Amino acid sequence: MTTQREEVVPPNQLAYVPETGAVVTTEGGTKLVGRLHTYDLVLAALAFAGPLAATIGYISLLIGYGNGLGTPMMFLLVMGILLVFGLTYGAMTRHVDRPGAFYSYITAGLGRHVGLGSSFLILASYITIGIGFYGFAGLSMQEFVVRAGGPDIVWWVYALAFWALVGTLAYFRVDISAKVLGALLILEVIVVVVFDIVSFAGGATGISLEPFNPTEFFVGNVGFALAFAVALFTGFESTAIYREETVRPNKTIPRATIIVVLVIGLFYSITSWAFITGLGAETAVEQAAADPAGVFFVVASQYGGQILVDVASVLLISSVFAAHLAIQNVSTRYVYSLSIDGILPRALGVAHKRFGSPARASVTVSLTYLILTGALTIIGLTALEIYAWFAGLASFTLILAMVLVSISAVAYYFFGTGRNQRKTFSTTLAPILSVIGLGIVAVLVQLNFGDITGGDPLLNTVMIICSYVTFIVGIMVAEVLRRRSPAKYARIGRQ
Repeated sequence: MTTQREEVVPPNQLAYVPETGAVVTTEGGTKLVGRLHTYDLVLAALAFAGPLAATIGYISLLIGYGNGLGTPMMFLLVMGILLVFGLTYGAMTRHVDRPGAFYSYITAGLGRHVGLGSSFLILASYITIGIGFYGFAGLSMQEFVVRAGGPDIVWWVYALAFWALVGTLAYFRVDISAKVLGALLILEVIVVVVFDIVSFAGGATGISLEPFNPTEFFVGNVGFALAFAVALFTGFESTAIYREETVRPNKTIPRATIIVVLVIGLFYSITSWAFITGLGAETAVEQAAADPAGVFFVVASQYGGQILVDVASVLLISSVFAAHLAIQNVSTRYVYSLSIDGILPRALGVAHKRFGSPARASVTVSLTYLILTGALTIIGLTALEIYAWFAGLASFTLILAMVLVSISAVAYYFFGTGRNQRKTFSTTLAPILSVIGLGIVAVLVQLNFGDITGGDPLLNTVMIICSYVTFIVGIMVAEVLRRRSPAKYARIGRQ
């Protein structure tokens, strides 16, 4: 297998890494080091999703302001759409044997111009969600300290502490981050499972099957519910960005992607059902709408006691931290990929000699978060505004990126170099269904964008326009490189 790859890959640009089975782009012999397995990728992606933070902060919103009792079915629907995308994504991972994830796959199917445009869009998405999460982290920590009887310190002090700890861990090998993420994730999942059990056991009206009545799915604001449900899956796509640090990536990444989608979908569907059961199906929507931020703790206190409330409060902080670390790791690897290709300064595309980590890229991402979050704070934005605006924007742009990957897969398998691949569901029907499903989601999310961010119409319009402009700027940069620097242009998409 190694010989076959060396025949088609220029040895001075790419190398086969026997210990991981990956084809990596190298510069001066440097490469990332790591031995991630399926469970490592699953834990990292689930930590990105922040299951406890999502449960406490968002499921009540879907019940109260989305499609009410139909929320459990909404998660199952989104899971189905993303499973089809996951099959498409996994096939691209096997057939486009390059690091770079979305960036590489879109380039393979739609060309270097669209590929570079997508990389700008995707990197902006991850940077944006990181900024948003620093607002959420600071606010969550501030409220936790005040509830515990501590001093009311301004939120950005706590955000700065998060920033320092996340930046330090992200500097080292990804294996270290994976262990931290795994430990924190297991703890928060246990808390949510306990919440589910006590809610089902203690529900005053018993376990109701009303949430799975098909008529309940279409009650309320279905578009809002769909947009938020998709946002809660964010992070499942991050599995492929660790390709260079993964053992047998052609098998490990597709498997991990499907597992993550299944786990997130079933986890949130069951938990939203437990929410409804604990509140009582007759009054669940009204209670969730009246106090979306506190209804989790109301149910937890009623059926699980103060101990469950206290443990959940502590682990909410660790959940936010784990999500931050996962976001930083993914953002760093996009910077690393673009630096290897010469789009960003090549100095950022050099792995640490001792740790084998993209340390320079990680420090750059940390500084970017610090500068941008600091600037937003100085101009007067609150922590809640920073989180709502930027997390909502990131969700929208990542959905656009998934649509582009799906379109790219159609182009690759039907008209491009992948047309000679063995025809399977993942390479024929799945890409088409993925384009249709995610395309509908993208339209609904854009139409309900104001409900997601809570911003005024002008602000929402500006943010949506900026998303498309970022993509167009990347295309324009690719054209400039094609004319002035053909060598850099040829490397776009880790080609």
